[in-house]
Amino acid sequence: MKRTIVALLRRLNTALLIAVLFTSPTPAALAGPGGIDRPALATCDTVIPPPPSSFPVRVEFGGTCHARHLGNTVLTIVQDIDAAGPPANGVLPITISSQITYAAANGDLLRSTFDGAGSIDFTTGNIAFEGTETYAGGTGRFSDASGTSFLEGNASAVTLSGFYVTLGTLSY
Repeated sequence: MKRTIVALLRRLNTALLIAVLFTSPTPAALAGPGGIDRPALATCDTVIPPPPSSFPVRVEFGGTCHARHLGNTVLTIVQDIDAAGPPANGVLPITISSQITYAAANGDLLRSTFDGAGSIDFTTGNIAFEGTETYAGGTGRFSDASGTSFLEGNASAVTLSGFYVTLGTLSY
């Protein structure tokens, strides 16, 4: 019961944060050498592979995002997952390291890495994760991009779908 209430509060906080950030105005800024710090926010839906039966494992998957300064994007993730300890009560702690590529509609790419931790609940199929996303260049206007975001999300091993929100600062 307590886990359900905490999960509900997290979702409500995330939804409120997304609403405020997507509706608040951002100052016009032109990209250039050295970059300009901008608020970064993206909400992403993913299609995940079935959970692995052994660790460590490398998985590749994709999805779609709506991101500030990129618009609607196509997402590609290469992810390394490892057990961070033994399972307890059917829940396995994990570490996650990812290479992420966001492709904007105009073809510009934004690359990032993600380092975080999470858990896989084998009884419910729920996968939870959070950590730091670090922007590391790309193409077009993102060729010298930098910055960091806090990334948090959930996925379901039952439906093979996931969702995450990333919030921070992007300089380009």
